[in-house]
Amino acid sequence: MATIRKRSGKYHTQIRKNGSNITKTFTNKADAVKWAREQEVKIDQGTYISEKETVTLSFLLEKWEQEVLRSLKSWSVERYKVAMIQRKLGNLTLDKVTSAVLVKYRDTRLTEAANQTVKHELGLIRRAMKLGIEWGYVTSVPYLTLPSLKGQARTRRLKKEELDYLITTLEPYLGQITVLLIETAMRRGELAKLSLADVDLERRLVHLQDTKNGDDRTIPLSNRALEAIKYLIDNAKSDQLLNYSKDQLTDRFIKHCKSIGIENFRLHDLRHEGVSKLFEKGLNMMEVSSISGHKDLAMLKRYTHINPVTLLDKIN
Repeated sequence: MATIRKRSGKYHTQIRKNGSNITKTFTNKADAVKWAREQEVKIDQGTYISEKETVTLSFLLEKWEQEVLRSLKSWSVERYKVAMIQRKLGNLTLDKVTSAVLVKYRDTRLTEAANQTVKHELGLIRRAMKLGIEWGYVTSVPYLTLPSLKGQARTRRLKKEELDYLITTLEPYLGQITVLLIETAMRRGELAKLSLADVDLERRLVHLQDTKNGDDRTIPLSNRALEAIKYLIDNAKSDQLLNYSKDQLTDRFIKHCKSIGIENFRLHDLRHEGVSKLFEKGLNMMEVSSISGHKDLAMLKRYTHINPVTLLDKIN
């Protein structure tokens, strides 16, 4: 006999019969009842085949991508991870996606990619399978220990002479962008989305709309940031602040760093640099988070690496 429970406006249907345990969620009770009767008949006749034995992980990931991931801001990045997982594990039917399989995948991938990357990939698989329970394809999500991120945080900061050298050797336009990213601790995507209308020079504010975490925020402009943004406005070729896309910005920055011998330094590290400098200027945790947009203060702490030299005046 099927058990039908209403949860959050949907009908969670479960059948336990002759050793089979099947679940599926419906928006309409009549559909739930009809489905339950059909499955019970199949079980009695011995013709029931679990969805887990016919549906592949590739199918589940594609459905999850189209119905869930595509609507998220992270889709442009996450879709590449979906494609990679599909190449590695996509041909497996869901009954074969076990803890042992994911542990083997984890250990192999850790020889190829960073802990954070592998953790994201495994989390992606588990999120898709969790929703697969609601869709009726999965009855449980495999458990495994995710890669530890302890000691994985980037601590790369340029010395003052390195940073000065970087900025002075950049062509002026990219140099002003670099100054602005450090002074405001903005993400490259946030800066690339800015329009001229988002900048209030009189009040020395920049308004960021619909940021990565879903919130708007307003950033105050320091003297250096104000001069940099005035330069970019004067050189704007459209109603957008930047003349580069975020990918063009990254490519030009990386090529320049390599050309002058600065190793292991990424464009995103300018955000780390900016956050650290805000703390070194004496701002407290809440003040810094209001500028950087970090909601998770633990994450903010992980992103921040203060130069001990700047603390000497405070402790003496």
